[in-house]
Amino acid sequence: MNRRRFLLAAGASSAAIRATETKLLLPSDQPDEHGFRLMWYNPIPPIDQKTWRLKIGGLVERAASLSLADLRKLPQESQSSRMKCVQCWSARTEWGGFRFGALLEMVKPKARARAVRVDCADKWYEYFAIHDLQSPRVLLALEMAGAPLAGQHGAPLRLIDPSRYGYKSAKLITSIQFVSEGKGSMACDIGPYYSPTGEIQAGYDHPLDLGAKARRKISGGEITDY
Repeated sequence: MNRRRFLLAAGASSAAIRATETKLLLPSDQPDEHGFRLMWYNPIPPIDQKTWRLKIGGLVERAASLSLADLRKLPQESQSSRMKCVQCWSARTEWGGFRFGALLEMVKPKARARAVRVDCADKWYEYFAIHDLQSPRVLLALEMAGAPLAGQHGAPLRLIDPSRYGYKSAKLITSIQFVSEGKGSMACDIGPYYSPTGEIQAGYDHPLDLGAKARRKISGGEITDY
């Protein structure tokens, strides 16, 4: 079953729950030049990167409104990581951006803050435990494959967590709010078959960047073997 048919079949189970609200857009079966199949929740809204701001607030000592230029002034790092989709494919590329710890130092979360809610321009949202975002492999990405993020890949800011399925790597990020507890995710609202934490499970993977017929067995967690 290809990804399009999988989504149509799986989505039917939750259609009665959110028939008028869910606007999940299905991708082409053809991967892009990086080996990625693209999917987003609503049509990508037009974003003026000159006026765009990342709003950070909630349980913090100092709320912030950061421009793209502000984010580029933070210590920048790069990493090669493979994004694994819950629909069984994956692709590897180079990502560039900054670590979540840079934001923690800036806004100073209050003691009772335990999680963050991440909101996106297409109305997607995810919750994360703060300690999960402090993993040395989690990146807030501004670049992909040596170039600024393109709109279809989540510009101007997206999350990259290679130990979790792609639906947890929120795109088009506009807001990060510190809260006392997490409350699930948009993916779980759409379909109860999604895990709220999104850890990659043992099973099989089809790395599209290595060829359409490639199939690899994986043990769970970040894919580092290829």
